[in-house]
Amino acid sequence: MLHASRSLIRTSSDLHTSIRNSSSTKHVFACVLGSGVAGSSVAYHLTKRNIKDVLLLERASGVASPSGTSFHSPGLVSASHPAHRYKPILAHSIELYSKLEAETGVNIDFQPTGTIRLATNETRLAEFRKYVNRDYYKEGDVCKTTLLTPDQVRELAPDVDHSKILGALHTTNDGTISARALTQALVVGAKNGGAQVIDGAIPKEIKYDKEKGHWIIALEDGTLVTTRNLINAGGIWANDIARLSGHALPVVVVEHQYAVLTPNKTPGPTPAIIDHDSTFYVRKSGDDYLFGGFESLEKTVIREDWYKKGVPTEGSKSIQADFSRLDDAYKRACDLIPGLQGSKVDARAAVFSMTPDGYPLVGPYDKNYWMSTGFLDGVSSGGGIGKYLADWIVDGEPPAELFDTDASRYERWGDRKFFTERSRETYSMYYNWSYTDRSAGRPTDRISGVYGRLKKDGASFSFRNGWEVANSFNMGVQNEEYLPTLIREYEMVTNKCGVIDLSWKGKIEVKGNDAEKLMDYAIASQIPALGKISSGLMLTRHGGILGPMMIFHHDRQRSAFILLTEPERESRDLYWLRRAAAEKKFDVQVSIVSEYLASLALVGPKSREVLSALTKSDVSDEGFPQKSTRMIRLGPVGVVCARSSTSTGQLSYELFHNRAETAKLYNAVMSAGREHGIVNFGQAALNMMRLEHGYKIWGKELTLDTNPFECGIGGLVDFEKKEFIGRESALELKKKDFDRRLALITFDTEEGCVLDDRYVPSGNEVIRIDGKEARVGQITSGAYNVRLQKPIAFAWIDNAVGKNERLVVDIGDKRLFATSLETPTIPPIQ
Repeated sequence: MLHASRSLIRTSSDLHTSIRNSSSTKHVFACVLGSGVAGSSVAYHLTKRNIKDVLLLERASGVASPSGTSFHSPGLVSASHPAHRYKPILAHSIELYSKLEAETGVNIDFQPTGTIRLATNETRLAEFRKYVNRDYYKEGDVCKTTLLTPDQVRELAPDVDHSKILGALHTTNDGTISARALTQALVVGAKNGGAQVIDGAIPKEIKYDKEKGHWIIALEDGTLVTTRNLINAGGIWANDIARLSGHALPVVVVEHQYAVLTPNKTPGPTPAIIDHDSTFYVRKSGDDYLFGGFESLEKTVIREDWYKKGVPTEGSKSIQADFSRLDDAYKRACDLIPGLQGSKVDARAAVFSMTPDGYPLVGPYDKNYWMSTGFLDGVSSGGGIGKYLADWIVDGEPPAELFDTDASRYERWGDRKFFTERSRETYSMYYNWSYTDRSAGRPTDRISGVYGRLKKDGASFSFRNGWEVANSFNMGVQNEEYLPTLIREYEMVTNKCGVIDLSWKGKIEVKGNDAEKLMDYAIASQIPALGKISSGLMLTRHGGILGPMMIFHHDRQRSAFILLTEPERESRDLYWLRRAAAEKKFDVQVSIVSEYLASLALVGPKSREVLSALTKSDVSDEGFPQKSTRMIRLGPVGVVCARSSTSTGQLSYELFHNRAETAKLYNAVMSAGREHGIVNFGQAALNMMRLEHGYKIWGKELTLDTNPFECGIGGLVDFEKKEFIGRESALELKKKDFDRRLALITFDTEEGCVLDDRYVPSGNEVIRIDGKEARVGQITSGAYNVRLQKPIAFAWIDNAVGKNERLVVDIGDKRLFATSLETPTIPPIQ
């Protein structure tokens, strides 16, 4: 995350001379570059945290200029999102917008009409049904989603031809807003809180002063700004701003076509309407409609010429409208909403900045260099993201689990080819929530040495932070359904043995004279001794779980450690560790080594026999006990072998090795394991194993929004240590009673549902008490349990709910009964 290798433009002495000679120098705590919705929201929320020393720079002569993006925004304010952890961000936006006019006196025209998303086929209806089943709503929440019948749609939106739809997803209390007025209101609010705003402020040079620990921004008019925190919220100009300090952003600028439609008949009150299949949106705007859509893949235009040459000053104003690119979407809209037919079309166009996955870049990108850019839904999320980032800047830690927006998530592996190909696909499929396993730009360089072999052997892959992750193997079985495939994999591994490629796991190396000191300070757990591997926790200063990890080392001077983390989290963990090292002035180097340190895991009761066939080393229980590591040679490859059953519950050995030797190691293991029935297995079968012995993982049960004591892993916090990050907060949390518990639950399935993966929970499904509507819990993760022959899941459940209470969960189109499981179905190997 710290881009120390990127060059600066001028020397520190040049900069200091410029500051002394400048007729106008401003010194602030935070400088925000860009006053669109994203930038003005950060400034506004910083002032709400009583930070008045804020400077907001706008390159145009006023906010919401037609050359930018906010001016052209359709003003949709949506509370629905495929990633449920993103919903609190959207909810805060809506709560803010509902009171902002009264606070600032600016008419932002917020209309909480609600939003309906049309289901015109069974796939979309199933998608929306799944969404509602996972919508955790309690009394007092700002928005609620329900699944409407066609007749209910007719009552709510009479202009829609209900005979052509199967239903709709309805969200209450979101709606539409004037994006231009919203930007102006946020700026007024920031000014009222003490922020300064400079229009026509174009930066020409940006650099970091290491000695003083601040950024220096030179403007074209000669003004110099020194700031502790620099926030790049430059929208379509964000990458041009980044280049001034030697950075480059994983963003593209994409053209967007839209139009003002004047119908023959003045439209009546109606919710905002979205069709996921033809990817159009339409909303009432006075006596007109505002209509737009996301063009198909072949019609999507990305301005890579602007990336190379810079975005022109005219920005969006230079784009030619071409409504023909929306022909298919408009024809479909007229079919579903007949009142649009014959409308006068005032075609318009703009450009937006976006990232390959459609999530913005938010958070630290360098030393106190913060990002808030790349939004496709800047109005919907801008209010919430502004608060999220302001809280992070002030408190020094992320306030909630939102790893999807990590500003450095493409660092070390993304390239322009991937950015453009993936962005084009994401843009064209913006409303397609069902299809998440997208192929554009894949594979990247983040493939293991056996990717081709696994693919040939029938692997299906998921995509995690650039890595191709084997999920399951069909083994050439004709027409085999997904769940029977997983059951077969599970049974082969747990009865014999299997090998899984774990090269995609994040790996961080901490080395140097003060490596052990940093580990003791940053990790709340006991640090393992030489030749041991153990679980550890990094906590925030408020005692939240920043990240669980496995830790081992092989250096007798205790000056080199390996931390195993998750690929989505490795940049955040790197930033956290480096910041802790800088805080304490430790002599240490912290770096990500995932690209060259690979791993395969050998799992199952026959795994020791396979290992024995490859090495002369003692791998018996006495010679190689649980939770220990050994440097051994397996056939032609030297490995660090870690014996740990923590995540599998089975006899397991993880083999860390040089990535260049993965194929040799894999071939040797498969050859030695052939007589023992060795098979490939993937992440899905691993998930089945870890759930049956009650192992909790990050991103599901363990997140920033939880703490070790409510999660039942408080034993990992070592209070014998006198100092570690989060210690005081952890002591307080240890004494606290919580209003929820993390429990394992199982399901009674109906006949015919047992081997259908549609009725296996995957996470976020809502839990109720049988016969009652109130939500009392939510599933974090689930899988099919082969031993019980029924689904199993981890879930948060309100403590007011008795352990013998009969619970219900809607999964797919079925309502399943659930009961708590007192102990895991199998205990882990000790």
